[in-house]
Amino acid sequence: MSSSAQVFICYAHKDQAFLERLLMHLAPLEEEGISVWSDQRLEIGDRWHNEIQTTLPQVKAAILLVSPAFLASKYIKNSELPVLLHRAQEQGVKILPIILSPCLFEEAKFRFPDPKTGPEVLSLSVFQAANSLKNPVNSLPEHEQDALFLRLAQRVMAIANSD
Repeated sequence: MSSSAQVFICYAHKDQAFLERLLMHLAPLEEEGISVWSDQRLEIGDRWHNEIQTTLPQVKAAILLVSPAFLASKYIKNSELPVLLHRAQEQGVKILPIILSPCLFEEAKFRFPDPKTGPEVLSLSVFQAANSLKNPVNSLPEHEQDALFLRLAQRVMAIANSD
């Protein structure tokens, strides 16, 4: 990971089809020097947990593909979100949720460490999502999904170029 602008995509494997569509929209950013990381970059034999934990402290933004599978994932809840939420609070990492399907986006709570005050708990709904619960990606026609992914890609580019 040599680029100064890093974006991490946090998703549940059940939602891989949405990830692949989003990655198509983000592909041109790589040519601009903006590195987009998902676990699809892992190679056979990589120590995937170590790779993820090495990547998380380097990112400027995290795209969260939120769905029931995302909210149910113990790995996301226990290993990825605590690091991302702590960095959002302490270092200004941008958290960019996109709601893929109806889920408990507002109700689900996540715990993360805060060295000053102890554990913090919050809902991902404190971060402005790319779309609303009333308009999850899976309910939109394909052209509206593409427009939403485009807006997200433009936001990522703006964050990456903000330095």
